[in-house]
Amino acid sequence: MITKIYILFLFFIIISTSLFSQGLVESPLTTNLVLTKKSNQSKSLSELKSASIHDTIKLAPIKGILDDFSNDSPYPDTSIWLDNDVFINRTFGKAPISLGMATFDGLNADGYPYNFVVSNTSSASADSLTSKPIDLSPYGPKDSIYLSFFYQPQGLGDKPETADSLILEFKGPGKNDSIWSSIWDMQGSALAANDSSWHRVMIPITNTAFLKKGFQFRFRNYATLSGSLDDWHIDYVYLNNNRKISDTIFSDISWVYNGTSLLKNYQAMPWKQYLPSELRTNIPNLIRNNYANLQILTYHYKITNDTTLAIIDTFKGAVNIYPFNKDEKYTDCDTPLGCIDNVAINTNKFPAILTGPDQITIEHYYTKTLNDLIITNDTINVHQKFLNYYAYDDGTAESAISLSTLNSNLAEKYTLNVGDSLQCLDIYFNPIISNATLYAFSLNVWNDNGGKPGTVIFTSASPLTPEYNASGENKFTRYFFDAPLYLSAGTYYIGFTQITNQFLNVGEDKNINSQDKVFYNVGGGWNNSPFFGSLMMRPFFGAKSDLVGIENPTAKNDYTVSVYPNPANDKLFIKSNLDYPFQKISYTIVDLFGRTIFENILNISEYIDISSLADGVYFIRVTEDKNSSTAKFIKIN
Repeated sequence: MITKIYILFLFFIIISTSLFSQGLVESPLTTNLVLTKKSNQSKSLSELKSASIHDTIKLAPIKGILDDFSNDSPYPDTSIWLDNDVFINRTFGKAPISLGMATFDGLNADGYPYNFVVSNTSSASADSLTSKPIDLSPYGPKDSIYLSFFYQPQGLGDKPETADSLILEFKGPGKNDSIWSSIWDMQGSALAANDSSWHRVMIPITNTAFLKKGFQFRFRNYATLSGSLDDWHIDYVYLNNNRKISDTIFSDISWVYNGTSLLKNYQAMPWKQYLPSELRTNIPNLIRNNYANLQILTYHYKITNDTTLAIIDTFKGAVNIYPFNKDEKYTDCDTPLGCIDNVAINTNKFPAILTGPDQITIEHYYTKTLNDLIITNDTINVHQKFLNYYAYDDGTAESAISLSTLNSNLAEKYTLNVGDSLQCLDIYFNPIISNATLYAFSLNVWNDNGGKPGTVIFTSASPLTPEYNASGENKFTRYFFDAPLYLSAGTYYIGFTQITNQFLNVGEDKNINSQDKVFYNVGGGWNNSPFFGSLMMRPFFGAKSDLVGIENPTAKNDYTVSVYPNPANDKLFIKSNLDYPFQKISYTIVDLFGRTIFENILNISEYIDISSLADGVYFIRVTEDKNSSTAKFIKIN
């Protein structure tokens, strides 16, 4: 599986012509690391698929068969569904019917593309979501059985093209398992920037060929198979009898998104930097009332210190929730009709400065709803971290942003309330187009110049390269500064300068908008990001002995190579810092534009003949067993 992700870099995929323009660009993801993490766990996908494939399920009294995808798992509920292709999540759709949705794209159940080399204009069968066999034999055409669901194209992901589609199919019981009847389909289209609409589909089941024991239905999508592309999202799949075509009301109240941070400006911040002024004065969370009328419920929140288990603050009170306004275009908690935004945080319950690293959990839940169909969407938990790093993102990427200009800059804005030492920067790079591990960048810190980056106050001495992790949930790569950099209280901009014109794709969280804190410079001055979202870069502060959660530097940070002579004329020698170097090394030389000049394998005692190289600056990427490092050299005559 790991080898596949590197094959991906060799092909131009999923890229529109706009990606190759100047400036900051946004692109889809090519892997889903939430799924790669799950697929590597001990329970294999084959076990999940085969656990209960022959079970036949029945319509439950009142509830029928209903799935709103609010279970906190990336895979479908095995009590209803047979396959694991779709991604169950809470982040890719806009204002879903309830908490969570099923996302269809061009990635398989492992989070990798179905096909690494297909054209970005192609479209083929991709994900499936297949129901277990259902017993409809007790019912006839007059029992008014309907299957309903809601769908949304694109959401916060990639728009499906007109050649792509979402399909619903039915199958009756029989010996030929390959016979599926097409019941409904929808051609791909974009979702307008200010739109959050979900479209309802009602399908009556009156054909007696399906009103039998063993009936099944399934959703499929057609998409480009080389990434998280051509996204469709479905929610609230509901099969039951005694329904009507006008049946649009559900006895359910649900949270819509994961909960809001307690902090005004960050998702996480160092405990040393915390002040009461950093807290929100209220907690806005979007809630959806799917009943036909106003509901009076009891809303609760509880804030707990995860270390001491002490309860910091609680609230309990009656709240009026009006029916969801389907004419509104919801993108956030932007309407009083569906928002818990009038609950004040008791800032006196927090110390002025936390005495040590802590993680706080805020549990939001409600009670006293009449005949609520689904209880899993009634509670959300927010894990608020006061540790040693700043974060604007929620830890999940929905897209990536990048630059394609040599010596361009990308940075995020941070404000320190007290002086502290900057130790390292975590960056999540998304693999796309080419093997960007061959290209280089330098870490930078800029001071503030009237709300934009000003003078560079730090540049890393050695070039660094993107690293892609084959597993882990949006796993960041840690880049340590040459030495701890002390920053006094004030505003700073932390990021990198890329020493290439290739795309270094930083993950982008599309659920948290901090674009006013994201800045880029392609040579004409600093500009704010034009894209809704947050960069997945996290600076870490404090003394190394105090840094909670900081792992030891990765092998790539410990392993270094040097080249000599530098500048060089015709021969280039390599020396590594290993006490017992390996005999064989592999190397790749690229120029400033990211073009590969040489790549080969040689003995470390040998030299590289560079006599044919034109004068200029080059980078060499050396791999010795499992260790890799990059060095810069100059070729002269």
